[in-house]
Amino acid sequence: MNLGQLYQEGLIFANFNQDATCLSVGTSDGFKVCNTQPNFSEVYSQEMAGVGICEMLFASSFVAIVGSGDDPSLSPRKLQILNTKTQTSICELNFITPILAVKMNRKRLIVVLETKIHIYDISTMKILHTIDTVPNPKGICALAVSEENCYLAYPNSIEKGSIVIFDALTLQMFNVINAHKTPVSRLTINEAGTLMATCSAKGTVIRVYSLPDASRCYQFRRGSYFANLYCLAFSFDSSLLCVSSDTGTVHIFKIDQSSSVSTTAQRSSMSSYISDMWEGIPARSFALLKLPNPIENVCAINKTNTMVMIATADGYFYHYHMDPKLGGELKQSSETRYLKSKEDNAPHLVQGANPL
Repeated sequence: MNLGQLYQEGLIFANFNQDATCLSVGTSDGFKVCNTQPNFSEVYSQEMAGVGICEMLFASSFVAIVGSGDDPSLSPRKLQILNTKTQTSICELNFITPILAVKMNRKRLIVVLETKIHIYDISTMKILHTIDTVPNPKGICALAVSEENCYLAYPNSIEKGSIVIFDALTLQMFNVINAHKTPVSRLTINEAGTLMATCSAKGTVIRVYSLPDASRCYQFRRGSYFANLYCLAFSFDSSLLCVSSDTGTVHIFKIDQSSSVSTTAQRSSMSSYISDMWEGIPARSFALLKLPNPIENVCAINKTNTMVMIATADGYFYHYHMDPKLGGELKQSSETRYLKSKEDNAPHLVQGANPL
């Protein structure tokens, strides 16, 4: 959740780490790190100028920050790698244009600019490769957590939903997927680097492709009306896909054979018209929840698939209990304010809700 500007209580950025055990937050006066499970709690904070991007490497002390631009000491064109344990700077990387996104796994550091993507060896911080891209002003990009299937995905067109699959280990373009008729708005890759979920600017259809062969294997319909999708997130075991939008509803889709699209052979035997009609059949969500406020957010599912976690732009963090077998409409379990305010910042159990 990169707001690109100040929001309530000075929030600029918030995101989960690679396994959703932590939430990193960038504000107008520094950054903080919070544990998300089993209860939400702040574990580290550092005061400085505005932080526009704050990304973690799993639950380590390795944090990448980019300034919001309100102070010369923290430029949006400078990436700083910090060690929160020793409170020291490991290195600094400077760029000609503003940094729009930063992605990390244990092998690679990815820095996304509007028309370039820089790939670094994360152990040495040496640059390995630079990719020239189409204009990507929102910094849309996804990097697999897997060290073996270290795939990078990014838009290949400003007019259509074309996506490049790039191997960040071998530094070779692997495939190009024509995922949507309109530009891509969100991308995510599962933990194993074997599935990629995409949605277009329309926000009605979510498609899932297998990697590395780039074949479409699942398709879900979020709704019939256009919506701005805020977040796509696979569960750790890739059995669920969490989708949030500006409607205020968060859908959780089940990834199984019953929701798989037809095989290539079956599709090739259909006319284009019949195929389009078949693919438009909506797949019902396995579970859903309604947020108190339809506001920008990031979402994640815990490793046991029993909890959906959501951080919203107005500074609240929610836990929703989920039965991994039954699904259905989820009830809120707890609510915590992760940005300081005059109100009590302690989490509280929602009356009548299931405890975590």
